[in-house]
Amino acid sequence: MSWMRALAPRVAPRYVWNLWRKNPLTVSFEVTHACTANCWHCNWGGRIKETRRTAEEYGAICRELKPLMVNLSGGEPMARGDLDEIISAVANPGRLPVVVVVTNASQLTPERFLRLKAAGMHQLSVSIDYPDDRHSEFRRIPGLFDRMAETVPQCRKLAGEGDVLLNCCVTTWNYRAVPDVVRLAKQWGVFLNFSCYTMLRTDDAAGSFRDADSARELKAVIQEVIDLKRAGMPVYTSERTLWKFYRFLVRGHMDGCKAGYRFLVVNPDGRLTPCAMVMAYFNDHRTMQREFSCTNTCGACYISTRANAEKTLRETIVDNLGFVRGFFNSH
Repeated sequence: MSWMRALAPRVAPRYVWNLWRKNPLTVSFEVTHACTANCWHCNWGGRIKETRRTAEEYGAICRELKPLMVNLSGGEPMARGDLDEIISAVANPGRLPVVVVVTNASQLTPERFLRLKAAGMHQLSVSIDYPDDRHSEFRRIPGLFDRMAETVPQCRKLAGEGDVLLNCCVTTWNYRAVPDVVRLAKQWGVFLNFSCYTMLRTDDAAGSFRDADSARELKAVIQEVIDLKRAGMPVYTSERTLWKFYRFLVRGHMDGCKAGYRFLVVNPDGRLTPCAMVMAYFNDHRTMQREFSCTNTCGACYISTRANAEKTLRETIVDNLGFVRGFFNSH
């Protein structure tokens, strides 16, 4: 993860500057809402008729917002043939932001991975729900897991430590399989980040934890993941954040949302929304802050983007550099 070490000295000044200027720390560019998957826990899927901005227009928005991190997501961002150009437009070689592409890997090849890296991508984040072909069923893409089992390790061998990451959203459907997802990440030689389910996307309470038995089981699973992390397994998510995920999943609410201040979403057409689940559209983030963020009381999600963007500067530095140091010391 040489890029993280190189960019680390720039994080604190940008963090302080953005907080003072009320600029977001993380901006998610949902460059398309079309998707090759149709996942149980997501509101997107299939082809969508939409207006899309050009790479240059996304780049201009990014330069105005000046985030620490940019997520290029969707939908499925690799469904856009100009993804390389979008990465080049938002990237600033040798400087912030950190550029992460979030994908379901259905269109991932080692060759395309190298093109994305050459364009300026720092990290590829590959979504995973199960450590076997149940993942293909959950994503409704036949053969997806087998494709990932071949392609993800290939991409890892072509890049530096930490340039490929798995991302697992914890739900009632998959939580018992989560420790085995950790072991799979170790097998594939990649890091693993966690997020957690919210009803805001699908209005489906079945993915949430609402009874005492499942809550107790979830607590044991979180502790097992922490034990695996302490044993040197490649879990990126901090223990503090894992327990916050647990509290959110059990309670269904997390106060203090800073959408529009710490993080926001740029839609395919260039309009801004406070987060991916709030369909309130704005043409600039100052208007968003005046008309939404300053009176926002929503606490119905605690996804990874929010959890990381709402960390203090000390937590951000400790969680990232501490993990990297500990991981390398264990290898």
